[in-house]
Amino acid sequence: MALETELAFFQQHKNEWLNVYKNQFALVKGSELIGTFTSAEQAFVAGVEQLGNVPFLIKQVAEKEEIVQFPALALGMISAH
Repeated sequence: MALETELAFFQQHKNEWLNVYKNQFALVKGSELIGTFTSAEQAFVAGVEQLGNVPFLIKQVAEKEEIVQFPALALGMISAH
């Protein structure tokens, strides 16, 4: 599974990060917290600048995870014809 290490690292540290980085966006590569940012966009830019074109995790440090769904039809990935 892609980003398995990063997700496990995030979950392992989430409770301690909630005390310091609540509602910020964590940038994680492997088992390392690269930084935290006030927006996902800032985290993405920093990830590309620091890590290059490689997979990395950006996840908000929040008590409850918001589930966002984008149906493929709404994104134009499939056609209803």
